[in-house]
Amino acid sequence: MSELDWDDPNYVEKPAVPQEYSKLNDKYERSIRRDGNSRGYKGERNDNGGEGRGYRGKRDDYGGGRRDYRDNYGAGCRDSRDSGGGGGGEGFSESLSIASEMVGKVIGRGGSNVSRIQNDFNVRVKVDKYDLIVKITGNIQSNVLDAIDHVRKQVTNSGDRGRDRDSRDHVSNERHDGGGGGGGYDRSKGSSYEFNPPSSESKNDNGDLTGTIDWAALNKASIAATAARWSKCPPLTKNFYKEAPEVANLTKSEIERIREENNKITVSYVFEPKEGETAPPIPNPVWTFEQCFAEYPDMLGEITKMGFPKPSPIQSQAWPILLQGHDMIGIAQTGTGKTLAFLLPGMIHTEYQSTPRGTRGGANVLVLAPTRELALQIEMEVNKYSFRGMKAVCVYGGGDRNMQISDLERGAEIIICTPGRLNDLIMANVIDVSTITYLVLDEADRMLDMGFEPQIRKVMLDIRPDRQTIMTSATWPPGVRRLAQSYMKNPIQVCVGSLDLAATHSVKQVIKLMEDDMAKFNTITSFVKNMSDTDKIIIFCGRKVRADDLSSELTLDGFMTQCIHGNRDQMDREQAIADIKSGVVRILVATDVASRGLDIEDITHVINYDFPRNIEEYVHRVGRTGRAGRQGTSISFFTREDWGMAKELIDILQEAEQEVPDELHNMARRFKAMKDKRAAEGGGFGGRGGRFGGGRGGGGRGGGRRNFDQFQY
Repeated sequence: MSELDWDDPNYVEKPAVPQEYSKLNDKYERSIRRDGNSRGYKGERNDNGGEGRGYRGKRDDYGGGRRDYRDNYGAGCRDSRDSGGGGGGEGFSESLSIASEMVGKVIGRGGSNVSRIQNDFNVRVKVDKYDLIVKITGNIQSNVLDAIDHVRKQVTNSGDRGRDRDSRDHVSNERHDGGGGGGGYDRSKGSSYEFNPPSSESKNDNGDLTGTIDWAALNKASIAATAARWSKCPPLTKNFYKEAPEVANLTKSEIERIREENNKITVSYVFEPKEGETAPPIPNPVWTFEQCFAEYPDMLGEITKMGFPKPSPIQSQAWPILLQGHDMIGIAQTGTGKTLAFLLPGMIHTEYQSTPRGTRGGANVLVLAPTRELALQIEMEVNKYSFRGMKAVCVYGGGDRNMQISDLERGAEIIICTPGRLNDLIMANVIDVSTITYLVLDEADRMLDMGFEPQIRKVMLDIRPDRQTIMTSATWPPGVRRLAQSYMKNPIQVCVGSLDLAATHSVKQVIKLMEDDMAKFNTITSFVKNMSDTDKIIIFCGRKVRADDLSSELTLDGFMTQCIHGNRDQMDREQAIADIKSGVVRILVATDVASRGLDIEDITHVINYDFPRNIEEYVHRVGRTGRAGRQGTSISFFTREDWGMAKELIDILQEAEQEVPDELHNMARRFKAMKDKRAAEGGGFGGRGGRFGGGRGGGGRGGGRRNFDQFQY
């Protein structure tokens, strides 16, 4: 034991190590005994057992709580060592106690401060976030002292100046015996550097770190800063609507009749107005194009060229709302004309601002879409309308970034993009979204499902707050509602049909019960062989590899087929869509990347080769056919692995007045019985989709195939 330092007021004598612990092999039983250069050793060591690695044996009471313990001459030990250790440890150690609020400051963002100290002083730094201790070790004493002093200054500079460096009598600076090249660490000799919390006087001198925050003042300052930031923006005009006399003179009963005849449209403000505010009346619906666009003959001429007989249900109500400048949430199933519902008012909004187009500094319309296919589809819709020479640019991940940047630099009034690529180009200072005055979040529910909410919120911070904002969605989940409440002002919700999930009624839905994958393949092969010349089909698969395999098999059998999924190159994906649209091929094999936003009007059949993992995707897949007033057919292969979806599928079929197979009812009953039994046992529920505990046929107690065997059909 070292000589006592009686002059040190903080010295506390450590108890002597009991004799019975002098050698580890006298204390514990060992299952394996090895000498010398052992590796992977899990028993105890005898004297001089050098260079052991991976040792996880028992610990000496004075081993400092280490993962492993080395006896004499143990080399490379990560943890505690006694005298005589050689070859890998550090010879000097200093410890510093810190306040809990200083831990992050010492570590730095991503460990940057620790790395900097280690590199600058050639030491090793360990921060114990639970015991609030910083430990610094190294071979050179002066480096260790300088490093600990550097850390001490960092933490004390945030509050009290702390203690002077001369008070190092609280730090053990001894070089441990027998350190030969980095000897051992003896915890019994270690001590810690005490950190005194800042006094109240020093807090007043250096800023109140613990006082009450004046949130009201901070909010007021934030509002003032935001107002100053956007005060220099050019003026914004939103209302471009002149209501036709026959529309303005509609009675309440006539308005209700028109909305009822247009697929039961419901219209309302989503949120209650703030106290003291009164919401303006909701515009009446229209039933002809002239009632909306009579003031804009160029736009009316473009619409007439398309040959549409009348506005679709959502267009009849959305156009008056958007042309008046309201924020709007449009909820309708796919194939109901949502894209034109927001595009045409956006073009008028852009053209008729008081500031000339060429002096605004950037685009005015920004459309966010969840997938590149939907983004390209929207771009195609824009390009159909040659309104006042407006240009649209589509930017998305997987495309040629340099070419997209060149297109943006040439100028465009409308930007259509996916969230990831948009944020990339904003960070690169290619796109300035501060000029955006008309923002569209298309398929907002899908974007949230795909995890794009952080990117969306980030973009919103840089767009002027008085913009006009539009959301479209096929459903109204809590996430979409939350986003609307955060970023929209008094939005009007236009809902076509029911808010409950439902498939389009223009599609005949057929359910085929299948035994296994071979039965699926034989059925699809037979169907393809009997296709008529006018048939065009999309086959949906659950996995990319399945889509590739099925496409290859059909091609080898002599059927012209294209395939699309997330792993295919963008050029291949675009070519696949072009081929199915032009009729070069009449069979498209796809994953759910094509379940939304893919607008191919003459698809006659949708086949769910693999039933989707949730009922929402089923509805969107079915919506790929029966579009633009046409009729379509969906055929779904349903296996015992899909029985967890039977009840929800029955609800969708019954709502659309479709035939429900008896076996589907049996599956639903048996699955419910299995659920009840598993719940009584306290376990999860098997079945596909992961909703009830397991994944595909698994999960819970005894999940997987056992569930099917116990509840045979």
